[in-house]
Amino acid sequence: MSQEESTSRKAFFSESLNLVKRGLSVQLDKKLHKILEGPVRPPGALDELEFLSSCTRCSACVEACPYQALRKQPQSAGLAAGAPFLDLDRQACQLCSDFPCVNACETGALGSGVVQMGRAVVNEETCLTYQDQVCSLCYDACPYPERAIELGLDFHPKVTSECIGCGACTQICPTHPSSIPVLSPTQWRKKELEERLF
Repeated sequence: MSQEESTSRKAFFSESLNLVKRGLSVQLDKKLHKILEGPVRPPGALDELEFLSSCTRCSACVEACPYQALRKQPQSAGLAAGAPFLDLDRQACQLCSDFPCVNACETGALGSGVVQMGRAVVNEETCLTYQDQVCSLCYDACPYPERAIELGLDFHPKVTSECIGCGACTQICPTHPSSIPVLSPTQWRKKELEERLF
């Protein structure tokens, strides 16, 4: 084999390997992006990846919720299919004193001991107070007013770091879609990262 053929062959295999790596990288990026878009999980949920690997999709927490706030992710959710999440547009978490959903979980997927489901964010483009209308529904619905959400003199709601993401504000908001959605911890981290990068 000539030197030229050997170099050509190496270049071919090198380029082929690079194409495979790029393809795997794109697939991995898609999977990670889907995980970063993960929904709001029940109270006490472990970090997203740990939660998904610990949860057996048994539905015990979904059945234990007295307010039917928990639902199961559809088959289209891929690796997260069947995992419980809070559909906050439909029903907020009522922060039950005994947390029946957590107590029903036998795998520890809801055993972090932290009731931090996410954090609400205000969409200034659709929030009524930014359109010169008076509205305090999100503030009034919050179980921790002045701690998790504040109203300024202009009535603009401001969500603080004390927000636990129960979704009471999301559910009561009169705009559709809600002007104060809750971001899951993974969505929140993604948002902060994007803000730092741009």
